[in-house]
Amino acid sequence: MAVTVLDGVTVIPGGGQAPIEDAAVVLDADGVVVEIGPGSTGGDMILVPGAVDLHLDNLGQRRRPRATVTLDHEAVVTVLDAECAAAGISTVCIAARCEDSPRKGIHIADALELAEVVEALAPVLCCDWRIHARVELTDAGAVGALTGVLARSSRVSLISMIETSVSRSRFESLAATRAFYAQDWGVSEAEVEDVFTVDAAQLSAVADRRREVAALAAGRGITLASHDDRTPEHIEEAFRLGARVAEFPLTMAAAHAAHDLGMRVALGAPNVVRGRSTSTGNVLAAEAVAAGVCDVLCSDYLPSSVQTAPQVLAERGHAPVGRAVDLVSVNPAAVLGLPPVAIEVGRPLTASLRRLRRAGAGAPAAHVGVALWRDGRLVFGRDSPPLRIRPAFA
Repeated sequence: MAVTVLDGVTVIPGGGQAPIEDAAVVLDADGVVVEIGPGSTGGDMILVPGAVDLHLDNLGQRRRPRATVTLDHEAVVTVLDAECAAAGISTVCIAARCEDSPRKGIHIADALELAEVVEALAPVLCCDWRIHARVELTDAGAVGALTGVLARSSRVSLISMIETSVSRSRFESLAATRAFYAQDWGVSEAEVEDVFTVDAAQLSAVADRRREVAALAAGRGITLASHDDRTPEHIEEAFRLGARVAEFPLTMAAAHAAHDLGMRVALGAPNVVRGRSTSTGNVLAAEAVAAGVCDVLCSDYLPSSVQTAPQVLAERGHAPVGRAVDLVSVNPAAVLGLPPVAIEVGRPLTASLRRLRRAGAGAPAAHVGVALWRDGRLVFGRDSPPLRIRPAFA
């Protein structure tokens, strides 16, 4: 029998616990942590709980690297899996967009195909792949698409309700909305305004669909989220329907309202790393963390940001690193009802081994993913540095 010894690492256990510096972590043959004790000093390696990413929505950009090229889901998901493993993400909730909007580059058939691909490939991928069904309530075919996704995959772990309308736009004005999305979608500002303009009849249908989606989530026991809420009233409406996650609330008032109701507030890890939102005037994730109204950080469009964000929060004084890592691991795992991912003696290791390197004085640390364990199994690893293997002590 052999054991794996991770020597000279700083362990950030999770669960709010303080870091353990210059440690040696011993794993048995099944990947269970049997000892965390003193180790070599002066290393640049950290061991952190595997991240649980509730919201990764970059598949559209990856599948369409050129205007005339659309790649198969299989070709993108398999490579994205390696990227997420290197980024220290043990569980990935990939967005399946339940809507049909060619102007956005979104086709309703893609959600169904993605569900089938994830169902087929998940057993052989590094990360634990799940489906995050994003339901566009203004789309007449969205609920049917959600039903189709649920029929094709057993891995739907989160359903979010989205309403693309002026009142729920990420931007505070219609002019800003038009300008951003015209550039993002490659369409005219008039076409953007047409997408975001929802009349009274459509709003009535939206309300009906919101109830249908909530009922489907409740009937399947799937966590329900509400996306891009601007006001406390938006939050309260979602909560009454059973939503327990406020995903990307647009204002601090909405974030506070969700927190007061006991909802989990999820914001973007890229927002922390970049120090700003992609939308002017919206919530700054670091400020929400400091105010105690952010529970979860998601990759959104940038997998590498997930494990970087807690270090940035700690370095800038927004939260102790022991609490910051919970935003990407312990807390989102609890949202999905997954087993704890904290690094503790007696538990199979679900963690990322990472090397921190700085290019120069004052430069941000680059995170190099060295290895990823999931439920005690090494699913990703680089040759440098080699993991030390030695016989178990009698």
